Amino acid sequence: MLSHWQEEQRGEICTQNVFQMPNKESWLAKENFSFADEIIKSGHYNIIIYQDSYAPTERIVCQLSYQYKIPLFVFEHNSPLFIYNKHRLASIFTLKGFLRRLLHPYLLYREKQRKRLLLHHATRYVLLSEAYISEFCNLIGYHNEGKVVYINNPVTLSPIQSGRVKENILLYVGRLVSEKGVDRMLYMWSGISKRMKENWHFFIVGDGPERVRLERLSKILNLRNIHFEGYQDPKPYYIRAKIFIMMSKYEGWPLTLCEAMTQGVVPVVLNTFSAAKDIIENAYNGFLAPDEYSCGNILLYLMNSPQKLMDMSNNAIEKSIRYNINTIILQWENLLEKYK
Repeated sequence: MLSHWQEEQRGEICTQNVFQMPNKESWLAKENFSFADEIIKSGHYNIIIYQDSYAPTERIVCQLSYQYKIPLFVFEHNSPLFIYNKHRLASIFTLKGFLRRLLHPYLLYREKQRKRLLLHHATRYVLLSEAYISEFCNLIGYHNEGKVVYINNPVTLSPIQSGRVKENILLYVGRLVSEKGVDRMLYMWSGISKRMKENWHFFIVGDGPERVRLERLSKILNLRNIHFEGYQDPKPYYIRAKIFIMMSKYEGWPLTLCEAMTQGVVPVVLNTFSAAKDIIENAYNGFLAPDEYSCGNILLYLMNSPQKLMDMSNNAIEKSIRYNINTIILQWENLLEKYK
């Protein structure tokens, strides 16, 4: 993203245009370098913000930043250990899992090199969570002296008032892909649904390549009170639900988790990513489960403890306020202020 700041009589505003590279087959093609160079030369840009989601365009951005002496702010939109952990996402007994483990040293070496390149050219390297700073520095062997900072992802939903009446609903919102662990949720639901004191329903909001397999699994397990809702606006489900479940193999900064908290949904999260500790104060505004077995026991405890659930719901709403979009925008403005 190229941030183009211009002065107007009423103050400073940010205008933004969207450009697409001419060669979409080869990111580093000569025409893409030339195209990006012409954009920089034809505008009056004084900041480059590079949202890094692992597309191999970092050399273009670094060259332009260096050539035109424009401050570069790199924003990594995932956990810095994403590539490091990726080799464990599939079983070694599958072709994908075997190849990932075989190629892992080479892929990790390349990832470290590209992070070092971006860091070298960056004015600031922005991560999603405070917990990711030490992970990033340890990964690439860097002693941070203020260059690596963090800004959380914003939430656009306004928090609800505490004490709102909700339904006995356990909620998952997200893509139906293997790394989200929805199949493990189904097995867990099979166990705890027989031990509840009250009647609860499990809503799964989202779609993806795993949906057919997951629906088939729910029938094999003879699950009751389970609802596959497909792709939907999640807000009405946040408003109704009491508990939010997340059992991902990895995450960066899960937006659905923070969104759910704004609506008083108490999160129960498998503790597989460091940013979870920044979001959840364990047993206060949610639970961090060390393993799947604990996750099931925590859910059952909350479902059978309505007063505890209500107290934690209020605490979740309070914590979510710090991720309000206006708060996060202010943090970005403070970071970029002297470069406008």
